[in-house]
Amino acid sequence: MTDAAERAAGELYALPPAEFTSARDERAKALRKDGDRQAADEVKGLRKPTVAAWALNQLARRRREDVEALLAAGEELRAAQEELLGGGERSAFQEAAARERDLVAKLGADGAALAGEAGERASGLQEKLARTLHAAALDEDTAEELRAGRLVREREAVGGFGELGSVLAPAGGRRPSKPATARPSRAKPAAKEASSRAKRAAGAAAKDDERRQRAGAAAKDDERRRHAGAAAEDAERRQRAAAARTDERHTRRELEAAAKALEHAQERADAAKAHAAEAAERARTTAERLKEAKKAATAARRAHERAANALESAQSGPARKS
Repeated sequence: MTDAAERAAGELYALPPAEFTSARDERAKALRKDGDRQAADEVKGLRKPTVAAWALNQLARRRREDVEALLAAGEELRAAQEELLGGGERSAFQEAAARERDLVAKLGADGAALAGEAGERASGLQEKLARTLHAAALDEDTAEELRAGRLVREREAVGGFGELGSVLAPAGGRRPSKPATARPSRAKPAAKEASSRAKRAAGAAAKDDERRQRAGAAAKDDERRRHAGAAAEDAERRQRAAAARTDERHTRRELEAAAKALEHAQERADAAKAHAAEAAERARTTAERLKEAKKAATAARRAHERAANALESAQSGPARKS
């Protein structure tokens, strides 16, 4: 964006949502009237923020330190996830997740309060704020927009943190209860033997059921781990893609800056050539004038000598006659 459009955007995204559209159109009209069509088009293309996005933009302006703390906590959480997937400690991931979660909750409540003070109301506002703050903590593009106070809509977090959290939770499932032991009876030996066989059969069935449940729980754990691994890989791919986009933007900006610098250097070189040519022409003209002046001085000196000789002759002539 041009400098004029950047300044206009910074001012517009600080306004309440209800004032955004009219102020944007007026600013674009003024820029077009001043002859800056590119900036006018850029300002006209700015999108009105939702109430949630506006509240987060205000947080970025008024609570910059807290917002930076959240983004730093998000970086720690991503690093802890990578360490955990590489065999690191579970406690480090849980602590980083708790810090990020606490900051999200605090800033979400503060953003909702700011919206309320400004008379803005939206259904499920605090939940939208929390989701977008979580997304900013985990995604560099969203973090950049939040830092600049230029969010226009809510965002959803990318990555496999939810799936990984389910793997970290203890596996559920109730152990089957053992069959109650029958109280001895006074039945006949045949009845006692039948009862004993029934008890053994019930116990064996319970053990089989317990083994099946354990096997099922292990299978579920394996499935969770596979999902977590796939989610982590997807999160890593998304992070690499986001990093690549960021690098591309930076490279493009550096290329544009280099092109402008080259253009300015070429302009300066052309100007230097023009000045050199002008100086050479002035030197040539001066040399010609100096040459002419020398000739004139020589001619004047000779004329002076002739005049002096004539005067001397004129003065000596009458003296000889007398």
